[in-house]
Amino acid sequence: MEASIPARQTLSTIQAPTPAIEGTPIADLDGVHVRLGTREVLRGLNLSLHQGEIFALLGRNGTGKTTLMRLLTGQLRPTSGNVRVFGGDPGRDAATRRMMSLVPQDIALYPRLTVRENLEIMAGMAGLSKRETPLRVEEVLALVQVEDRQGDLIDHLSGGYKRRANIAAALLTRPKLLLLDEPTVGVDVEARLSLLRTLRRLRDGGTSILLTTHDLDEARSQADRVGILAFGQMVEEGPVADILRRMFGDSREVVVTLTREPGDSVKSSLGRLGLAPTANPLEWTSWSTGVEGFASLPASLRRHGIDLHEIRVREPGLEHVLAHVEGGQP
Repeated sequence: MEASIPARQTLSTIQAPTPAIEGTPIADLDGVHVRLGTREVLRGLNLSLHQGEIFALLGRNGTGKTTLMRLLTGQLRPTSGNVRVFGGDPGRDAATRRMMSLVPQDIALYPRLTVRENLEIMAGMAGLSKRETPLRVEEVLALVQVEDRQGDLIDHLSGGYKRRANIAAALLTRPKLLLLDEPTVGVDVEARLSLLRTLRRLRDGGTSILLTTHDLDEARSQADRVGILAFGQMVEEGPVADILRRMFGDSREVVVTLTREPGDSVKSSLGRLGLAPTANPLEWTSWSTGVEGFASLPASLRRHGIDLHEIRVREPGLEHVLAHVEGGQP
Protein backbone atom coordinates (compact mmCIF):
# COMPACT_ATOMS: atom_id res chain seq x y z
CA MET A 1 0.00 0.00 0.00
CA GLU A 2 1.31 3.42 -0.94
CA ALA A 3 2.33 5.38 2.13
CA SER A 4 0.64 8.68 2.84
CA ILE A 5 2.15 11.41 4.96
CA PRO A 6 -0.62 13.65 6.34
CA ALA A 7 0.01 17.35 6.09
CA ARG A 8 -1.68 17.98 9.44
CA GLN A 9 -1.16 16.44 12.87
CA THR A 10 -3.24 13.45 13.89
CA LEU A 11 -3.29 14.15 17.62
CA SER A 12 -5.75 16.71 18.98
CA THR A 13 -4.51 20.25 18.65
CA ILE A 14 -2.86 21.75 21.71
CA GLN A 15 -5.12 24.47 23.05
CA ALA A 16 -3.47 27.65 24.28
CA PRO A 17 -3.83 27.72 28.07
CA THR A 18 -5.13 30.73 29.93
CA PRO A 19 -2.09 32.65 31.22
CA ALA A 20 -1.56 32.17 34.94
CA ILE A 21 -2.04 35.27 37.05
CA GLU A 22 1.35 36.67 37.92
CA GLY A 23 2.29 38.10 41.30
CA THR A 24 3.00 36.79 44.76
CA PRO A 25 2.39 33.02 44.84
CA ILE A 26 -0.43 31.82 47.07
CA ALA A 27 1.58 28.66 47.76
CA ASP A 28 5.32 28.16 47.63
CA LEU A 29 7.36 25.00 48.18
CA ASP A 30 11.08 25.65 48.32
CA GLY A 31 13.68 22.88 48.35
CA VAL A 32 11.28 20.42 49.97
CA HIS A 33 12.54 16.99 50.97
CA VAL A 34 10.27 14.32 52.44
CA ARG A 35 11.59 11.04 53.77
CA LEU A 36 9.10 8.35 54.79
CA GLY A 37 11.00 5.60 56.55
CA THR A 38 13.97 4.74 54.36
CA ARG A 39 12.38 6.12 51.20
CA GLU A 40 12.96 9.68 50.03
CA VAL A 41 9.66 10.59 48.38
CA LEU A 42 10.46 14.21 47.49
CA ARG A 43 13.97 15.43 46.73
CA GLY A 44 14.36 19.18 46.70
CA LEU A 45 10.98 19.93 45.16
CA ASN A 46 10.19 23.51 44.15
CA LEU A 47 6.72 24.72 43.18
CA SER A 48 4.71 27.96 43.20
CA LEU A 49 0.94 28.21 42.74
CA HIS A 50 -0.81 31.42 41.71
CA GLN A 51 -4.25 32.85 42.31
CA GLY A 52 -6.96 31.96 39.83
CA GLU A 53 -5.18 29.16 37.97
CA ILE A 54 -5.78 25.47 37.41
CA PHE A 55 -2.56 23.55 37.97
CA ALA A 56 -2.55 19.88 36.94
CA LEU A 57 -0.08 17.56 38.64
CA LEU A 58 1.04 14.58 36.55
CA GLY A 59 3.20 11.57 37.31
CA ARG A 60 3.11 7.85 37.83
CA ASN A 61 1.72 6.35 41.03
CA GLY A 62 4.27 6.64 43.80
CA THR A 63 5.99 9.76 42.47
CA GLY A 64 4.84 11.95 45.37
CA LYS A 65 1.61 13.60 44.18
CA THR A 66 -0.36 12.65 47.29
CA THR A 67 2.59 13.56 49.49
CA LEU A 68 2.66 17.03 47.94
CA MET A 69 -1.04 17.52 48.68
CA ARG A 70 -0.54 16.40 52.27
CA LEU A 71 2.23 18.97 52.62
CA LEU A 72 0.03 21.78 51.32
CA THR A 73 -2.86 20.87 53.63
CA GLY A 74 -0.63 20.54 56.69
CA GLN A 75 -1.19 16.81 57.14
CA LEU A 76 2.52 16.17 56.67
CA ARG A 77 5.63 18.12 57.62
CA PRO A 78 8.63 18.28 55.28
CA THR A 79 11.84 16.59 56.39
CA SER A 80 13.57 19.75 55.19
CA GLY A 81 12.70 22.77 53.09
CA ASN A 82 9.86 25.28 53.39
CA VAL A 83 6.14 25.10 52.67
CA ARG A 84 4.16 28.35 52.74
CA VAL A 85 0.49 28.73 51.82
CA PHE A 86 -1.09 32.19 51.88
CA GLY A 87 1.99 33.30 53.75
CA GLY A 88 1.50 30.83 56.60
CA ASP A 89 2.73 27.40 57.66
CA PRO A 90 -0.12 24.94 56.98
CA GLY A 91 1.35 22.45 59.44
CA ARG A 92 1.07 24.90 62.33
CA ASP A 93 -1.42 27.59 61.35
CA ALA A 94 -5.11 26.61 61.55
CA ALA A 95 -6.14 29.86 59.86
CA THR A 96 -4.03 28.90 56.84
CA ARG A 97 -5.63 25.46 56.66
CA ARG A 98 -9.12 27.00 56.73
CA MET A 99 -8.34 28.83 53.49
CA MET A 100 -8.17 25.57 51.51
CA SER A 101 -10.14 22.38 51.01
CA LEU A 102 -9.12 18.92 49.84
CA VAL A 103 -11.41 16.76 47.71
CA PRO A 104 -10.13 13.17 48.09
CA GLN A 105 -10.39 10.57 45.36
CA ASP A 106 -12.63 8.44 47.56
CA ILE A 107 -16.12 9.80 48.21
CA ALA A 108 -15.99 11.32 51.71
CA LEU A 109 -19.76 11.43 52.29
CA TYR A 110 -22.26 9.46 54.37
CA PRO A 111 -23.81 6.98 51.92
CA ARG A 112 -27.13 6.56 53.76
CA LEU A 113 -27.81 10.28 54.03
CA THR A 114 -29.07 12.62 51.33
CA VAL A 115 -26.88 15.13 49.54
CA ARG A 116 -28.42 17.99 51.51
CA GLU A 117 -28.12 16.19 54.85
CA ASN A 118 -24.45 15.55 54.16
CA LEU A 119 -23.82 19.19 53.34
CA GLU A 120 -25.69 20.44 56.42
CA ILE A 121 -23.71 18.13 58.70
CA MET A 122 -20.40 19.10 57.14
CA ALA A 123 -21.28 22.79 57.29
CA GLY A 124 -21.72 22.43 61.03
CA MET A 125 -18.44 20.52 61.33
CA ALA A 126 -16.72 23.31 59.40
CA GLY A 127 -17.99 25.94 61.83
CA LEU A 128 -20.75 27.55 59.78
CA SER A 129 -23.57 29.01 61.90
CA LYS A 130 -27.11 27.59 61.83
CA ARG A 131 -28.24 30.82 60.21
CA GLU A 132 -25.57 30.74 57.51
CA THR A 133 -25.75 27.02 56.71
CA PRO A 134 -29.02 26.87 54.67
CA LEU A 135 -27.95 29.70 52.38
CA ARG A 136 -24.46 28.34 51.84
CA VAL A 137 -25.80 24.84 51.15
CA GLU A 138 -28.08 26.30 48.48
CA GLU A 139 -25.13 28.17 46.98
CA VAL A 140 -22.87 25.13 46.65
CA LEU A 141 -25.72 22.95 45.38
CA ALA A 142 -26.23 25.47 42.58
CA LEU A 143 -22.52 25.89 41.97
CA VAL A 144 -21.96 22.18 41.27
CA GLN A 145 -25.43 21.75 39.74
CA VAL A 146 -26.90 19.10 42.02
CA GLU A 147 -29.98 21.02 43.22
CA ASP A 148 -32.27 18.50 41.54
CA ARG A 149 -30.63 15.60 43.41
CA GLN A 150 -30.26 17.16 46.86
CA GLY A 151 -32.92 14.87 48.34
CA ASP A 152 -31.33 11.66 47.02
CA LEU A 153 -29.24 9.32 49.13
CA ILE A 154 -25.56 9.37 48.23
CA ASP A 155 -25.78 5.62 47.67
CA HIS A 156 -28.37 6.18 44.95
CA LEU A 157 -26.32 8.67 42.94
CA SER A 158 -24.26 7.98 39.84
CA GLY A 159 -20.50 8.32 40.04
CA GLY A 160 -20.63 11.76 38.47
CA TYR A 161 -23.19 13.12 40.93
CA LYS A 162 -21.24 11.65 43.85
CA ARG A 163 -18.17 13.53 42.61
CA ARG A 164 -20.15 16.75 42.35
CA ALA A 165 -21.52 16.34 45.87
CA ASN A 166 -18.00 15.60 47.11
CA ILE A 167 -16.81 18.89 45.61
CA ALA A 168 -19.83 20.74 47.03
CA ALA A 169 -18.84 19.66 50.54
CA ALA A 170 -15.34 21.04 50.01
CA LEU A 171 -16.73 24.39 48.82
CA LEU A 172 -18.81 25.08 51.93
CA THR A 173 -16.01 27.10 53.54
CA ARG A 174 -15.35 29.21 50.41
CA PRO A 175 -11.77 27.97 50.02
CA LYS A 176 -9.27 30.10 48.15
CA LEU A 177 -7.30 26.97 47.22
CA LEU A 178 -9.07 23.78 46.18
CA LEU A 179 -7.07 20.56 45.94
CA LEU A 180 -8.59 17.62 44.06
CA ASP A 181 -7.20 14.10 43.84
CA GLU A 182 -8.25 12.49 40.52
CA PRO A 183 -11.59 14.37 40.42
CA THR A 184 -12.92 12.71 37.26
CA VAL A 185 -11.84 9.11 37.82
CA GLY A 186 -14.59 6.55 37.30
CA VAL A 187 -17.18 8.88 35.76
CA ASP A 188 -18.71 8.88 32.30
CA VAL A 189 -17.91 11.43 29.62
CA GLU A 190 -20.93 13.65 30.27
CA ALA A 191 -20.26 13.76 34.02
CA ARG A 192 -16.58 14.42 33.39
CA LEU A 193 -17.32 17.40 31.15
CA SER A 194 -19.77 18.78 33.72
CA LEU A 195 -17.19 18.50 36.50
CA LEU A 196 -14.58 20.24 34.39
CA ARG A 197 -17.00 23.07 33.61
CA THR A 198 -17.52 23.47 37.35
CA LEU A 199 -13.78 23.73 37.93
CA ARG A 200 -13.46 26.37 35.21
CA ARG A 201 -16.25 28.42 36.81
CA LEU A 202 -14.44 28.24 40.15
CA ARG A 203 -11.17 29.25 38.50
CA ASP A 204 -12.85 32.16 36.75
CA GLY A 205 -14.20 33.26 40.13
CA GLY A 206 -10.66 33.50 41.52
CA THR A 207 -10.30 30.10 43.20
CA SER A 208 -6.91 28.46 42.73
CA ILE A 209 -7.13 24.78 41.84
CA LEU A 210 -4.53 22.04 42.14
CA LEU A 211 -5.59 18.68 40.75
CA THR A 212 -3.91 15.36 40.15
CA THR A 213 -4.87 13.41 37.07
CA HIS A 214 -3.77 10.55 34.84
CA ASP A 215 -5.89 11.91 31.99
CA LEU A 216 -3.45 13.71 29.71
CA ASP A 217 -6.18 15.18 27.50
CA GLU A 218 -7.82 16.59 30.62
CA ALA A 219 -4.58 18.19 31.76
CA ARG A 220 -3.84 19.57 28.30
CA SER A 221 -7.24 21.14 27.74
CA GLN A 222 -8.11 22.33 31.26
CA ALA A 223 -4.93 23.34 33.05
CA ASP A 224 -3.29 26.75 32.82
CA ARG A 225 -0.07 25.04 33.88
CA VAL A 226 1.02 21.46 34.45
CA GLY A 227 3.75 20.02 36.61
CA ILE A 228 5.35 16.62 36.07
CA LEU A 229 6.67 14.77 39.10
CA ALA A 230 9.35 12.13 38.58
CA PHE A 231 12.06 10.82 40.85
CA GLY A 232 10.85 13.05 43.68
CA GLN A 233 11.30 16.28 41.75
CA MET A 234 9.24 18.63 39.60
CA VAL A 235 11.07 17.83 36.40
CA GLU A 236 8.87 19.94 34.10
CA GLU A 237 6.47 22.78 34.88
CA GLY A 238 4.62 25.42 32.89
CA PRO A 239 1.93 25.83 30.22
CA VAL A 240 1.70 22.70 28.06
CA ALA A 241 2.64 24.53 24.87
CA ASP A 242 5.76 25.96 26.52
CA ILE A 243 6.87 22.56 27.81
CA LEU A 244 6.44 20.97 24.39
CA ARG A 245 8.31 23.79 22.68
CA ARG A 246 11.13 23.64 25.22
CA MET A 247 11.48 19.87 25.04
CA PHE A 248 10.83 19.08 21.38
CA GLY A 249 11.24 22.33 19.45
CA ASP A 250 10.12 21.74 15.86
CA SER A 251 10.45 17.95 16.04
CA ARG A 252 7.55 15.76 14.97
CA GLU A 253 7.01 12.05 15.49
CA VAL A 254 6.94 9.85 12.41
CA VAL A 255 4.92 6.65 12.97
CA VAL A 256 5.48 3.82 10.51
CA THR A 257 2.84 1.06 10.50
CA LEU A 258 3.78 -2.25 8.88
CA THR A 259 1.43 -4.75 7.28
CA ARG A 260 2.85 -7.67 9.27
CA GLU A 261 5.00 -8.23 12.33
CA PRO A 262 8.66 -7.92 11.30
CA GLY A 263 11.25 -10.67 11.61
CA ASP A 264 14.78 -10.14 12.88
CA SER A 265 16.21 -9.06 9.52
CA VAL A 266 13.44 -6.51 8.96
CA LYS A 267 13.91 -5.20 12.51
CA SER A 268 17.59 -4.69 11.76
CA SER A 269 16.72 -2.79 8.58
CA LEU A 270 14.22 -0.62 10.45
CA GLY A 271 16.87 0.18 13.03
CA ARG A 272 19.37 1.18 10.35
CA LEU A 273 16.75 3.57 8.96
CA GLY A 274 16.58 5.28 12.35
CA LEU A 275 13.28 3.77 13.47
CA ALA A 276 12.65 2.50 16.99
CA PRO A 277 10.13 -0.16 18.12
CA THR A 278 7.02 0.65 20.17
CA ALA A 279 4.71 -1.45 22.34
CA ASN A 280 2.78 -2.25 19.16
CA PRO A 281 4.95 -4.67 17.11
CA LEU A 282 3.52 -3.23 13.88
CA GLU A 283 4.46 0.37 14.74
CA TRP A 284 7.93 1.91 14.60
CA THR A 285 8.77 5.54 15.21
CA SER A 286 11.34 8.20 14.53
CA TRP A 287 11.61 11.95 15.09
CA SER A 288 12.24 14.58 12.46
CA THR A 289 12.44 18.38 12.33
CA GLY A 290 11.23 18.72 8.75
CA VAL A 291 9.59 17.03 5.78
CA GLU A 292 13.00 16.23 4.33
CA GLY A 293 13.65 13.85 7.19
CA PHE A 294 10.83 11.48 6.28
CA ALA A 295 9.75 12.30 2.70
CA SER A 296 12.13 9.68 1.33
CA LEU A 297 11.20 7.09 3.97
CA PRO A 298 8.57 5.16 1.94
CA ALA A 299 11.04 4.54 -0.89
CA SER A 300 13.75 3.52 1.59
CA LEU A 301 11.42 1.02 3.23
CA ARG A 302 10.46 -0.47 -0.14
CA ARG A 303 14.14 -0.83 -1.10
CA HIS A 304 14.62 -2.92 2.04
CA GLY A 305 11.64 -5.09 1.11
CA ILE A 306 9.53 -3.84 4.01
CA ASP A 307 5.76 -3.99 3.47
CA LEU A 308 4.32 -0.67 4.57
CA HIS A 309 0.73 0.01 5.61
CA GLU A 310 0.97 3.74 6.32
CA ILE A 311 3.09 6.58 7.66
CA ARG A 312 1.67 9.20 9.99
CA VAL A 313 3.16 12.39 11.39
CA ARG A 314 2.15 13.45 14.90
CA GLU A 315 2.71 16.54 16.97
CA PRO A 316 4.42 15.82 20.31
CA GLY A 317 2.05 15.67 23.27
CA LEU A 318 2.11 15.18 27.02
CA GLU A 319 2.46 11.43 26.54
CA HIS A 320 5.82 12.08 24.88
CA VAL A 321 6.86 14.40 27.71
CA LEU A 322 6.07 11.73 30.30
CA ALA A 323 7.95 9.09 28.32
CA HIS A 324 10.92 11.44 28.06
CA VAL A 325 11.16 12.38 31.73
CA GLU A 326 10.51 8.84 32.96
CA GLY A 327 13.37 7.40 30.95
CA GLY A 328 11.62 6.63 27.67
CA GLN A 329 13.13 9.50 25.71
CA PRO A 330 12.09 9.21 22.06
